Amino acid sequence: MRKFSLFFVAIVATSLTSANTLDYALIKKGEPSENTMLLLGGIQGDEPGGFLAASIVATDYNITKGSLWVVPNLNFPSIIERSRGTKGDMNRKFAHVEKNDPDYNSVMRIKDVITDKNVTLILNLHDGSGYYRDKFINKDENPDKWGNTCIIDQSTLPGSKYPELEEIATSVKDVLNKHLLEQKHQYHVKNTHTALGDQEMLKSLTYYAITQNKSAFANEASKNLNAEQRTYYHLIAIEEYMKKAGISFTRPFSLDVKSVKKAIEKEIRLELFDTYVLSLKNLRPVINFVPFKKGEISYSSPNPLIAVIKENDSFKVHYGNRFVTRLKPQYFEFAKPLDKISLISDGKELTLKSGDKFGVKNSFKIKSLKNVRVNVIGYGTKSVDESEQEVTKKSINKSYSIDKDGKIYRVEFYTNESSKEKFAGMILAEFK
Repeated sequence: MRKFSLFFVAIVATSLTSANTLDYALIKKGEPSENTMLLLGGIQGDEPGGFLAASIVATDYNITKGSLWVVPNLNFPSIIERSRGTKGDMNRKFAHVEKNDPDYNSVMRIKDVITDKNVTLILNLHDGSGYYRDKFINKDENPDKWGNTCIIDQSTLPGSKYPELEEIATSVKDVLNKHLLEQKHQYHVKNTHTALGDQEMLKSLTYYAITQNKSAFANEASKNLNAEQRTYYHLIAIEEYMKKAGISFTRPFSLDVKSVKKAIEKEIRLELFDTYVLSLKNLRPVINFVPFKKGEISYSSPNPLIAVIKENDSFKVHYGNRFVTRLKPQYFEFAKPLDKISLISDGKELTLKSGDKFGVKNSFKIKSLKNVRVNVIGYGTKSVDESEQEVTKKSINKSYSIDKDGKIYRVEFYTNESSKEKFAGMILAEFK
């Protein structure tokens, strides 16, 4: 039996796509179980530690036992706009939300996920101000701060799968405090005693879960920390809560800040129109003449924090709250993408398909294809068809690379079976 499954929703959007129309992703990992942990990030878009940590778990962790559901981008529009909430604070809409509220559908649908009969433990990730302390020390360390805390709404929840909320949160806190980067980062348990009248927390997601007899916790990392430090602490907490829920896992990196930073900044694939792929790392701020279909855009990525958003006559690519690049489209009709592209790279014969990337040290040559025109972007010949040309790095204008280092170039293909050319795919050549 297959022990691991990962589901992503490919994003299909019209040309009217905007940040406000982005939807959250629900990723289900592991084996279906009546004991499922729900991990949530991004309910407030100005808290990157939470949505980055949830995204890393969704994309990099292998669940070998148990069941984990991840929503890394619950309030995706606010993530893109680096806002606590583009239409007010979503985390204050769980006691009641008006039907005309722009967040209504998202709130109601995530309530359905929370109340799913299989969900037994919920962890909501936040970044909070300063460092919580039981007593006032200074403006950054006092009882009014939320940073570096394990949050519970009450001490116990009788009748739930995991009733001892304070005991569980305390044990997670103890583990976090064994892995501090500095002593100042010490974690504490913060019990809001919500039911006793905390007017703000009564409206929150975790308290809604409590009212549905679901064991719910929040983990806060301090906003005084940088993104990778916050993500580091969140991942430690997530792993401890997963262990409490009987979830076993592996990850492809060591749990330290340097490795977490690499996981955040790793290369991410963005596929456009099911035809070609861009590698989202170190890209130029603007990429011109990108083949697009007129009237619509469809894209997908293995990372749920990737978004492509129309803005005037171009498309912005975002990785969470980070701007990646701006695509300036050139519109074509599309043919079926090529699935067999023959080339020679440094004397070695390769067979690729549209969307692939290949490495080259000295030169490459695309073999001629019947009724197909080859265009090596930036290669300055007068040939209409640039197949069978020996292309070296020196022969390409560096300003046409898609990356800032001048190493990665587009090779585009166009069918010319009829009087009108159609775009038939693209591969990337990366000079080493």
